[in-house]
Amino acid sequence: MIRTGKFLSARAVSTVTSAEPKQETRTLKFGELQVELTPDKAYIGAVIGLLFGTLSWGLSQGIESIPESSLQYANDNALLLAKSLRGALLALCYSSTLLSGFTSVGLLLLGVQLGSKEK
Repeated sequence: MIRTGKFLSARAVSTVTSAEPKQETRTLKFGELQVELTPDKAYIGAVIGLLFGTLSWGLSQGIESIPESSLQYANDNALLLAKSLRGALLALCYSSTLLSGFTSVGLLLLGVQLGSKEK
């Protein structure tokens, strides 16, 4: 990830100066990687979050649609383990759906806020 960030930050940047005062920019720092926040990046992140949430929701619905009566294992211990792992996987999928929804809403609000500051 850091290698990709270095590659993307190595591209040429325009050094044209203007008489207008510089606006304060927001940047996120992850180690050596720095990402400037723009409304477009926030909207793209929100769309990616919604896609991930949709995939997580679909996965959880697929897991939940498997009836427990169809689970056949060698003994009762294996059946209990499978049921508990199924529950843990459902909890993981539903929580990732919820978190990606919150993230998407937050990124949309951030994009609106950054867009209003630029105008």
